[in-house]
Amino acid sequence: MMAGMAYHIWDNGWQDQAFIDRFVQGMDPGTMPDWAQGQESFWDYISGNSDGVAKTPDWAAEICGVSADDIKKLAEMYATTKPAALKASWAPGRNAYGEQYNRMAAALQAMTGNIGVLGGCAEGVGKAWHAEGVAYPYDENANIWFSAIKSDRWAHTVLNYPNVAREEIGLWPRNDGLDGVIPNIRGIFWQGSDWLNQLTNINKEIQAIRKLDSYGEGESLLVCMDSTITPTGIWADYLLPIATHFERHDVALPWYKGHYYIHRPKVIEPMGESKSDFQVFTELGYRLGFGERYNPKAGRDYFEYPDAVDEAYLVDWWHKVQDHQHVEWDWETFKARGVYKFTFAEPHVAFRAQIEQGMPFDTPSGKIEIFSTTLAQTPDWTRTQYGYPIPAIPKWIEPWESLNHPLTEKFPFHMISPHPRWRTHSIFNNIPWLRETFSQETTMNASDARKLGIQTGDIVECWNDRGKVVTPVYVTERCMPGVVVLHEGAWMDIDENGVDRSGNPDFLTKDDPSPAGAFAYNTVLCNVKKSELSHRPGWDQLSTARSHVFRRDL
Repeated sequence: MMAGMAYHIWDNGWQDQAFIDRFVQGMDPGTMPDWAQGQESFWDYISGNSDGVAKTPDWAAEICGVSADDIKKLAEMYATTKPAALKASWAPGRNAYGEQYNRMAAALQAMTGNIGVLGGCAEGVGKAWHAEGVAYPYDENANIWFSAIKSDRWAHTVLNYPNVAREEIGLWPRNDGLDGVIPNIRGIFWQGSDWLNQLTNINKEIQAIRKLDSYGEGESLLVCMDSTITPTGIWADYLLPIATHFERHDVALPWYKGHYYIHRPKVIEPMGESKSDFQVFTELGYRLGFGERYNPKAGRDYFEYPDAVDEAYLVDWWHKVQDHQHVEWDWETFKARGVYKFTFAEPHVAFRAQIEQGMPFDTPSGKIEIFSTTLAQTPDWTRTQYGYPIPAIPKWIEPWESLNHPLTEKFPFHMISPHPRWRTHSIFNNIPWLRETFSQETTMNASDARKLGIQTGDIVECWNDRGKVVTPVYVTERCMPGVVVLHEGAWMDIDENGVDRSGNPDFLTKDDPSPAGAFAYNTVLCNVKKSELSHRPGWDQLSTARSHVFRRDL
């Protein structure tokens, strides 16, 4: 859709050519770097000069389902409104080739001159400031960082070891003898995340856990650190009870865009045997021989008496805040008042200095790179993290599953899995009042439901080659034909045949990485039918705030 918008903007001369000429690399042939003359610019792609296919609104409409007239209308509104903010958020990026969506948004922002100006927008989801941290010098024994793989590819690693390529799991290339060495995963610490319930392709993860179990007693280890017995915790060998934020002294910055710090005092002492994550890791550090180096402010009694040490770290952190952000409050004032709101001499505008003062952008060329120097000059894609070529300019690339794919003959519905209002991912799914307020249900278009003999309140099963889930259904005109919606985060409840009776869509998602690493949660095809299978938990049938009161059956 955004490629069609770009074509229409150019076709009508609505681009900010002066901004493009001064600040942008690769938007058109005239802004290509000297070393890349003759290579494909963004205009060459959009106009069809390079591949013979003009990316017109009509071309886009056939692919994305938004009418050509609506694409033209949106393009005109965006290009002729000064300034205009294009908020390129995350959901469309949670797809195969999702990185292209974000790059295409940046191209539209640049071609209309909406970067570095008040009221414009040059970000997806970002923040204009960062929380200060307190770190200590690296110690080879105290802070071990061997290598990292993409989180939702751990199961692929376990199931296929050692026959795994580096790019399959997002392993960073190394310039040492361990380059390409695949980790032989025999133990897992789950900390701060309900991984098993929230990563893609849950059945594949379950297979991997069972393979770890098959190594025999003492051969593998699964540890879950959490304040709640989550679905991940149920599969663990050991549960380490973690104190909630009410049970420890800390500070917080609202997620991503918050413009204030919050003081979080300890409200109650940790219940039962629960400890903070820092206490647990410090104790493990001591037992492994490097506790003093891991937590240099703590003594051997930190596991039992953490308060003074925790506050000492927080005081150090506040001193950094005072220095970096010129805060006049001392620590005791912040503690007493509870909230410190950031102050600015003027509204913060991303890249204002680059546009108004001519400072270079933090790119190889010093410009906004619609034509990426790094991508264009990558000689060997096998030496990159994922090993897959990425075009130097943003392009539409057909995902591996979509309504345009031949696989729709078997699985005709595109499933998306947005965030629900009644929990945060999987957090709060265990709160009965919230479960009674909203039902975990599959939403589908009324015309699709009519063809399948489905009505609101029926039990349906959604399935593909990766798994099957069972939920009630809600029928509406507010969902596109061919699309079904199933909110992420429901706690799994599998029957003896591996069918999830709670409706977790990640039994259907695919764990393949996008070329730049995006999670492809919304690249899913499935089928749907009315079902006699059991739906659980039964409390969904008692829900009163959705289908049974505020909605009428269609």
